Amino acid sequence: MRRQKGFTLIELMVVVAILGILATTAVPFYQTWTQRAYGSQATMIMKSLVDGQIMYYLENNKFYPDEGKPPIFVPYKGEGTPWPSDALDGIEKNLKVKVSQSPQFNYMIVNYGGDDGVTIKIEAPFPLFKGQGSPGYLFATVNPRGEVIYAGP
Repeated sequence: MRRQKGFTLIELMVVVAILGILATTAVPFYQTWTQRAYGSQATMIMKSLVDGQIMYYLENNKFYPDEGKPPIFVPYKGEGTPWPSDALDGIEKNLKVKVSQSPQFNYMIVNYGGDDGVTIKIEAPFPLFKGQGSPGYLFATVNPRGEVIYAGP
């Protein structure tokens, strides 16, 4: 009798089951790590913008954008253009921070004037920024006294 080479159906089913178990555990870990990376990126942009606002205030005795001017809004990449149209150039020129549109979050800079200072808001739809609602926000406010107040999830 001649012995045939190959795998039995049972052996193939065991391999498929093992691959399925690996895939079901690997995908959530991957998603968690990508969310953490997005959160770290948003936090670094926030810190850079706050530092830029502090330096701008020390040099000019005012925050950027000027009081009374409309807020700067940078939407998600692919969902519109920054407003005003020269927002990214203005941030780079005045705050000395190079930022770009992100596919993961959008951000806004609002100068309320007076003792309220300037507020930077980053909005992100991923779970790391969410409480119970959707999407979540991360705020930082810098006032003329040099106080920085962070708020978020």
